[in-house]
Amino acid sequence: EYNPATGNQDEEYIQLINPQSIAVDISDWKIANAITHTFPAGTVIPAGGSLYLTPNALSFRARTTSPKGGEQLFVQGNYSGHLSSWGGTIDLFNAQRVLVTSNTYAGSPSDAQRYLRISELMYHPQDPATGSGFDAEAFEYLELANIGDHPLSLTGMQLTNGVLFAFPDGAALPAQSYLLVVKNFEALASRYTIPAGVQVFGPYAGGLANSGETLKLEDATHSTIVEFKYDDDWYPLTDGDGFSLTAADLAGTAHNDWDRRTAWRASTFKGGTPGFDDVGPAPNSVVINELLAHSHDPNPQNPESDWIELKNTTDEDINISGWFLSDNNDDDPNCTKYEFPDGTIIPRNGFWLLNQSESFGNDDAPGCKVPFALSEGGETLYLFSGQDGALTGAYSTQQKFAASATGITLGRYEKASLTNGYDFVPMKTPTPGDDNSEPLVGPVVISEIMYNPASTDTGGEYIEIRNTGTTAVELMSWVTIQQSDDPVDLVTEYQPWRITGEVEFTFPANRTIPAGGFLIVAQNPTAFKAKYPAVPAARVLGPYEGKLNNGGGNILLTQPGDHEWGKDQYLIPRDKVEYDDETPWPVAPDGGGPSLNRIVPSLYGNDPANWQAAAANPNS
Repeated sequence: EYNPATGNQDEEYIQLINPQSIAVDISDWKIANAITHTFPAGTVIPAGGSLYLTPNALSFRARTTSPKGGEQLFVQGNYSGHLSSWGGTIDLFNAQRVLVTSNTYAGSPSDAQRYLRISELMYHPQDPATGSGFDAEAFEYLELANIGDHPLSLTGMQLTNGVLFAFPDGAALPAQSYLLVVKNFEALASRYTIPAGVQVFGPYAGGLANSGETLKLEDATHSTIVEFKYDDDWYPLTDGDGFSLTAADLAGTAHNDWDRRTAWRASTFKGGTPGFDDVGPAPNSVVINELLAHSHDPNPQNPESDWIELKNTTDEDINISGWFLSDNNDDDPNCTKYEFPDGTIIPRNGFWLLNQSESFGNDDAPGCKVPFALSEGGETLYLFSGQDGALTGAYSTQQKFAASATGITLGRYEKASLTNGYDFVPMKTPTPGDDNSEPLVGPVVISEIMYNPASTDTGGEYIEIRNTGTTAVELMSWVTIQQSDDPVDLVTEYQPWRITGEVEFTFPANRTIPAGGFLIVAQNPTAFKAKYPAVPAARVLGPYEGKLNNGGGNILLTQPGDHEWGKDQYLIPRDKVEYDDETPWPVAPDGGGPSLNRIVPSLYGNDPANWQAAAANPNS
């Protein structure tokens, strides 16, 4: 029962039935997805019996309708979370994390769940001027919006995670209106003029974490209205630079998508828009679509030098005259290094191409205020709206990119199953002025990950890499090393590839993977060989430094890049997997026995849709 008649969500329950003729020991079994719970040791459901699982055993026993206390029921609490009125899926896994059964229910959300949104966060305000009398945190605020056509009662509603605040009895939010919940009334009034009629509540207890955290809004029955985790890595402009984190699409975002980066954007205006609409170009109207950062052309005036491609994702032409492009987001002049000349119009669904030698890297080019080049070691590129030589704040976007190999472009690969809706990755083919190609994959890829072996598994963690190509690949690369501040004081070295991220491992010199072959990098090679004697010992490497994170993490297969004087040597990703122990990634590999297995090695790897849980079988 996900919606108790009393309205007290702590009275909800899940019933487990044992239809067998023998008792079933469910010690260490796990409920996942809609809620989470691990059954403690000694939990046994009798033959033909039931177990009632609840978020609050005391509240369950206090129910006034059956099932309730006094009925000699087998009751266990307390699980984490509450069943969503939106509906959900309840999965039951055994101690080996093999799915035993699953139940999906439809749900029936309330009006508040349908129409009330957290629409804006000022979680890391810009530092105030000296002598203001307030610290930066005093300027925090949350904005809520009623996107429905009828007023919503706020009685009994509470912010229960991240910050704490209970709305007073009788409070209500009119249709199509905003309200604010603030940290400090006086600080807010000193910085903003709030539109007439916008209600301001507060102060709330606690503070919004600058690094990101989970926020939760509950109704009077403890049902979740909205819950999501924001991250300061989503849009660095919102992390102390004065911009707020603003909902990208209040009406169109699904209730369970608010913790995705694509559900949010930086505010149009510096300072945010507390209490009023955030107008301006729609989010992601213009994106940094593809770039070449490693042309290895020593002459910046060469037409074959680095380039940047912008894309208009809308069905209308967009005039970006007066906008700015830069590799720095500090204040002027750093963020205004290149200004787009008058007449710069990106056609609908079209592209705008800039060559370094003709625009942003040429001191004599119109609009080039401070020449810059793209770093082959990776950096962040910024696009800001502007007018009359100044930033307007009406639009901004940015794209962080990793180190790249010579002649390999980096671009947007868009796919719904990806964590953020798109990844910015090496492209199979450069396509300046046209739609992007497929990602560059392989030939050497990460093909299997055992990140959390079962407690009975003596083989330990391991990572399998595989050569999907038709020729052998030596895991070595030539690199250029600058030995002093003299730019021509260079030597070359032949260096091995590495695995980085959650763990660190450097491949032995001159190691080769034959066509169709594989290598195992094990946390404990001795234990692995004992567990899997069929795997040729010569193909087992390790140990690596560190431990794979059971809660999810990054694994990168990298080749060494050039080493500039006074800088860290950069590493070029050849394959990357950001695995997780929660859906949409398979959950059974999280201690249940199976490993993560790449379904089609030749397809893009950082995609949960291309991974499955399967019995550990290195060398398969």
